[in-house]
Amino acid sequence: MSVHRVLASVDLKALQHNFRIARSHAGPGKVAAVIKANAYGHGLEQAAGALDDADLFGVTDVNEALTLKHTGTDKPILILQGLMTAEDLKPVTQEGFQLVVHSAEQLVILDENLSSMAIKKPLTFWLKMDSGMGRLGIPPQDFAAAYRALLNRPYTKRVVMMTHLANSSLPDSSLNLQQLKAFRNVEADMVTDCPATSIPSSSGILSSLDTGSTWARPGIMLYGSSPFGFAQEGLRRDSFNLQAVMTLKARIIAVKNLRQGDNVGYCSQFICPHDMRIGIVSIGYADGYPSNAPNGTPVMVNGQRTQTVGRVSMDMLAVDLSNMDASVGDLATLWGKDLSLDEVAAKTGILSYNLTCSISRRVPFEYV
Repeated sequence: MSVHRVLASVDLKALQHNFRIARSHAGPGKVAAVIKANAYGHGLEQAAGALDDADLFGVTDVNEALTLKHTGTDKPILILQGLMTAEDLKPVTQEGFQLVVHSAEQLVILDENLSSMAIKKPLTFWLKMDSGMGRLGIPPQDFAAAYRALLNRPYTKRVVMMTHLANSSLPDSSLNLQQLKAFRNVEADMVTDCPATSIPSSSGILSSLDTGSTWARPGIMLYGSSPFGFAQEGLRRDSFNLQAVMTLKARIIAVKNLRQGDNVGYCSQFICPHDMRIGIVSIGYADGYPSNAPNGTPVMVNGQRTQTVGRVSMDMLAVDLSNMDASVGDLATLWGKDLSLDEVAAKTGILSYNLTCSISRRVPFEYV
């Protein structure tokens, strides 16, 4: 597909490659590919089709699970945020979705409803422990009792013991070991129950932390981004042989020769320090490019590295074309194979997850 104004190109072979990287780091365990939020903005149906080697797909809620099911996948589907309301249990039981349970209140809802429902097959639940993240989960001191009670219900097939590490993207954080210790202590007390376990997401998979468990849950690494800060040079995407999945390009629609002291864009965010050649690129915050991108955010034009100048507008941004061979009709790469999404994220202060999830509906996609 040619670029009319702006285009997001998604490399499905790179997605498959990154999954194999996740699999290689996960060891002998199973791998749940997290494709929530429209596969982090990359396309739910296309990502699911490409990730045929995954053992399970993870989505946010029952609506995403139904959307994914309607694509025709036969993979197990895990609803990561669990129940929103008791009404969610009807599609869960009909479709056999797996369900995260993260509170005593949810356990009550399950018991009150499933005990009286005719279900096709017993269900698999993932019981979440709050081992120190302070977000979702059963406290460690209450976990074993909740696990055994849920496991012994007639509507339960199996229960996976899971948690989420708050600081696994900060490998030296003491909280990582605290959380792992809390989890392992409860696991050790439940050895007779032989629970399947799930701890690591992308950063836990790629870190040196001993997170060995039955299930790994890669997310952002599948899409070619490192889960670690860009400032950590030894932990960037290339260090793990991750490949960029999305490349975002837009067309240069005007070239301006400006003089020293001239203003570029709204609110005089950039004043030319010398005579400059400026390119106007047809992409802006209505397309999902971050409106807060500061002067100097990296961009590639015709294989050459340059940077933004001035404030990002709704449909346009400006780049420095001084001393470059570029003209109207040429393409600018905002991120992708030649320019790390993670670097753009670091410059803008926005997570790489946020950038790809923010691409708007008006941006056409191609899948290669």
